[in-house]
Amino acid sequence: MSSVVAGRHVHVRLLEDFEDPGLRAAKWDRLVARSPDVVFMTFAWQREWWRALSSERERLLLVLAERDGEVCAVAPLFAAKEMLMLVGSDGSDYLDFIGELDELTLAAMLDCARRELPDFAGIGLYHVPRRSRTTALLPAVAERLGLGLYSEGEQTAPYADLADPERVRHLVARRGVRKAESRLRRGGPLTTRCAGEGELDEWLKLFFAQHASVWRQEEGFKRADVRAFCRAIVHVGHREGWLRFAMLESQDHAAAFEITLLRGARHLSYVGSRDVALDRYSPGAVLQAHNVQAAVAEGARRWDFGLGAETYKLRDASGLAEVANWFMYPA
Repeated sequence: MSSVVAGRHVHVRLLEDFEDPGLRAAKWDRLVARSPDVVFMTFAWQREWWRALSSERERLLLVLAERDGEVCAVAPLFAAKEMLMLVGSDGSDYLDFIGELDELTLAAMLDCARRELPDFAGIGLYHVPRRSRTTALLPAVAERLGLGLYSEGEQTAPYADLADPERVRHLVARRGVRKAESRLRRGGPLTTRCAGEGELDEWLKLFFAQHASVWRQEEGFKRADVRAFCRAIVHVGHREGWLRFAMLESQDHAAAFEITLLRGARHLSYVGSRDVALDRYSPGAVLQAHNVQAAVAEGARRWDFGLGAETYKLRDASGLAEVANWFMYPA
């Protein structure tokens, strides 16, 4: 552990373990609720990502900023060789720093972490929302640290406004969805249900197999560590109530799956699969329509399609969020 004074009343210290007694999941998540309020920044998601996807060559660097003895911000970082990266930098749609940030505090947190790297070469910040407070702070922070700031790629994140009745009708009852569901029902019973605790592992096996059939040319869940991460978040998220694992069942057969992340009034479609033999019936679209309908019934205000500018997302979206990949290198 190392520490540094970040400024008046602010103290920065470094932890290297999610299980450190100085960390409290409840406090972490309360800070998330006041800043980048997404599942990807919660304590459980970040911890499970690190457990499953980090390598022995990487080092966890959790930087805490404290004001009057209370944690006010967290920089969840790790060292990959000579670079600093955000925990969750592969498989998370949105990433950021957590809590009450200002220029001096963020600079001190990053400086604390970079001092741990003898051959420090830079900082990589993937998937930071353009509207984030961090985005506004980075130019001044980079200058304070004597680093050059570069934007290296942007991605689009379409979303639908569930407070708009017309948008909801389009998502759940447009002609294409109605026709697809009608065709599926002609073959026999059609149901949508969510996994119970005892069904999670069985469903995951089917989901992984379906996903591999749909995305034959992509690595996806072919990696054991990626499957382990997905399995971990499904179990933890189901237990804690921030993840829904839904299946569209046609004639007692899994036609499609969708994993949805729930945080406040936002439901995010994280990943899905479908039986390719049923592609002509669009089972994935039918399942998502049912999931959107359930989200509206539960009071959700936003359906997030996740990263990517695929045609179907743009067709169904109310608006587009943007994320950027920021890099800071020694000048």
